[in-house]
Amino acid sequence: MSHETQITVAPDTPHDDHAHSDTVTLPVLGTITVPGGIYTVVFVVLGVLTLIEVLIGGLPEGFVKIVALLAIAVLKALLVIIFYMHLRTDNRLFAVVLALPLVIVLLSILYLLAVPIGEGLGYLAS
Repeated sequence: MSHETQITVAPDTPHDDHAHSDTVTLPVLGTITVPGGIYTVVFVVLGVLTLIEVLIGGLPEGFVKIVALLAIAVLKALLVIIFYMHLRTDNRLFAVVLALPLVIVLLSILYLLAVPIGEGLGYLAS
């Protein structure tokens, strides 16, 4: 007496909102199809940006170096957030939950940079 189990495999169907395909819609470029999948392309772009950061790191100190490194860091963070964290396809509420604390931190940093050292809010030190 043998008891056989039959397993039926459903045809390839995309899973809800997270279908992995080679076609992606980008805000500036429109709909593009990439060989190897979009995650591979994003991985390669992140690697190239990291190499550029290392090369820029060897340059002499200066304002341009800091701005370039910050711009590349923001671009890399956006790529990770948009593609690997799926913020591009998820509910827009998640984008607000991510952006609101970032805006508060940015405003706080700008405020602290604008306040002269030792003067605070204009009160005289006793």
